[in-house]
Amino acid sequence: MAVQVMSQKSTRLIFAGLLLVVVLNISFFFYEKSRSGEFEVSLEKLVSAVPGTGSSVGEDLSALVKIKKAVYRPYYDDRNNGLLVVSRLEGAVWDEKDAQTLKIREMFARQEKEEFTIFEIAPYEGESIESSDAKTDTEKEDLSETKKNEKNPIVAYADFQTTFISFFDEIMKHLDECKPSVRGINTDEHYRKALEEDKFPHTKNGKMPTYGGHLREQYKNEPVRTYEYLKYFFRLSDDEVRSLKSAHEKYLQNMKTAAPENLLKYGAKHGYMQGNGIIYLGGGKYNQLVLTSISVLRSLGSVMPVEVLIPKKKDFDIDLCNTILPKLNAKCKVIEDFVPASVMLKIGGFQLKNVALLVSSFQNVLYLDADNIPIKNPDILFVNEPFKSSRMVMWPDLWRRLTSPLYYDIAGITVDKAYQVRNSYFPGDGRGKSLDPFLISYHDLKGAIPEALSETGQMMIDKEKHFSTLILSMYYNFYGPDYYYPLFSQGAAGEGDKETFIAAAHKLELPYYQVGEFNREFGPMGKNNKREYFGMGQYDPIVDYVQSTAENRHSTPLKEYATDQLDSSKDNYDFHFYKLHSLMFLHANWPKFYVAEMFDRNSFGRGPKDAENKRRRLYSDYMLKETGDFDIELHIMRHIELWACDTRILLTEVPEPDTEGRKKICTEVAAQIDFLIGG
Repeated sequence: MAVQVMSQKSTRLIFAGLLLVVVLNISFFFYEKSRSGEFEVSLEKLVSAVPGTGSSVGEDLSALVKIKKAVYRPYYDDRNNGLLVVSRLEGAVWDEKDAQTLKIREMFARQEKEEFTIFEIAPYEGESIESSDAKTDTEKEDLSETKKNEKNPIVAYADFQTTFISFFDEIMKHLDECKPSVRGINTDEHYRKALEEDKFPHTKNGKMPTYGGHLREQYKNEPVRTYEYLKYFFRLSDDEVRSLKSAHEKYLQNMKTAAPENLLKYGAKHGYMQGNGIIYLGGGKYNQLVLTSISVLRSLGSVMPVEVLIPKKKDFDIDLCNTILPKLNAKCKVIEDFVPASVMLKIGGFQLKNVALLVSSFQNVLYLDADNIPIKNPDILFVNEPFKSSRMVMWPDLWRRLTSPLYYDIAGITVDKAYQVRNSYFPGDGRGKSLDPFLISYHDLKGAIPEALSETGQMMIDKEKHFSTLILSMYYNFYGPDYYYPLFSQGAAGEGDKETFIAAAHKLELPYYQVGEFNREFGPMGKNNKREYFGMGQYDPIVDYVQSTAENRHSTPLKEYATDQLDSSKDNYDFHFYKLHSLMFLHANWPKFYVAEMFDRNSFGRGPKDAENKRRRLYSDYMLKETGDFDIELHIMRHIELWACDTRILLTEVPEPDTEGRKKICTEVAAQIDFLIGG
């Protein structure tokens, strides 16, 4: 009997011990999983696996685990003016002590009482964010099958290059077949009648005033850019219009509208038309500008891969491409490795941007000119509006659009001259409204490209969605100097490739978003109380888009405008299109940050020293006002010092390390940094 009792006690002890082990293991399981950020998923799996819990209990627990947690971060905060933009990351590891999330959750409760709006956007999570056209399971299987049958990598890359060269050969053949039959029209002869008639103000050659139509200033003496005004300057004969129209139609009929399948097949292994990325057009002396921009970009927290497109092998800087850029998650790609030699002989500076966009690896691209420097981390732009739906974002130039009505005739675009769909003049300005549609700005009419002119020192494009845009803009750029540039710009400032991209998308009826906030010139005060054009500031499209979709977000304009650009009595410099704005890019184009030119030759009078040899800010104190006291100019100087003075990098048109020229540059950079800190 005693043995039986002892046996029962032993059994109970063993069972209790086993139960304790199970409980401890389960507890440890939860502890470990919660530490690794997988607690909720593990709990859901366990609930379904534990027997005897009962369906109702299991359902309750499952419902509990499926509640998504969110971590919030401020993106743009101006609650005083009614707006808070926050990024929201769903399903993140929840930490009840996350101060920023708790603070923003409190703001949600207060927003109605304190009268501000909270707008949520997505954070950038690298390549875990799928593009708008994510690959299907079948496509993934095809890629997997391709990997099984991989060739020697050298042979595979050669196949990719050969296929790309053939692709460009086909494009060039089609371009040649669609050349207008008339001789070039970009001549003074085509402005002669305007000169003779002398109806509107013009240059000495009869062209449109070089710097007329400043969009933000809205000078009182500026004529409204009506249909009559825009067709007045640049004149074509009926034969010339017919020739251009016929060639344009022929090109569209057989134009490629998608990347060839064999190009995508051979390019898949090498990342072609995949993912998101930032690209620059570098090479030669531009490499020093690119390095400065990428260095600043990384300091702002960007993790986006970067590609530097180098036109020719002779422009390749070994130190930059083989040593420095790989450490910055960037690489060089030589354009002439993918484009026929015959094509490289035909294309110039204006066509290179178009070619670079086609050659670049990424599907979704933020293009930056070499002299363009980010002020904020741009990674988040890829996963939010307006890029998320439009797949193409353009930024404005300073001027009103001056595209000739002849372009619309040639391209077969219908503009309804009796239907106004926009008003590009500020509220209260009578020039924006009229009962007579022929007195309305032509580009406020239905079917026309909207104001303002484009500034393509930065642009975003989904190359898959807008592949045909790039192919049509290639036509406009290839025949731009002789035919299309005068149609887009009529001889005014900035004639070149910048209007070709938006014109192509517009013709093809593909979506695009044009940032509304004005391009802003930055520089010291010049003549007539106007700012010098040392650099151009472009604004955050997310903040822009948020306000474009809300009511009463436009700023209140001045009641009086200056008469013209010579009028120093008043200006509209402080005026912004929207109440809120956030500077994102500095297009540092005049002067550029060529270190020898800027710090040895003072950029020929436009550098860090004024006419009296006194140090100054390149972009004035107003830049600090726009950036919320983030001193981007000081930041740039420190990054120039970092690569030019603290390393022994060899770059084209930069004096070699330890030479007197390099030492002088570094002395001047250090002095300018001291001035900016002390100023």
